[in-house]
Amino acid sequence: MRTGIVIAYNSKVKIGIIKDSNGQKIRFYLEGVAITFRRFDVVQFNISFIAGSLRAIDVIHVLDRNGKPVTMTAGVK
Repeated sequence: MRTGIVIAYNSKVKIGIIKDSNGQKIRFYLEGVAITFRRFDVVQFNISFIAGSLRAIDVIHVLDRNGKPVTMTAGVK
């Protein structure tokens, strides 16, 4: 799995963009999944070629040792 940071996410239509460790921006769409992401959440994902473009699939939160999602917003207001 790859690791990246959610840089944009629309919770109404469940579409987002992840920036991976190579600086590549990859779109994702969560269909039928009850997970909600926020900007700057750290995620793991696989990639696939869907409808003529590269997409992130199987997107999940990276969890800390307490089981809470890791985010890059520490100290940001």
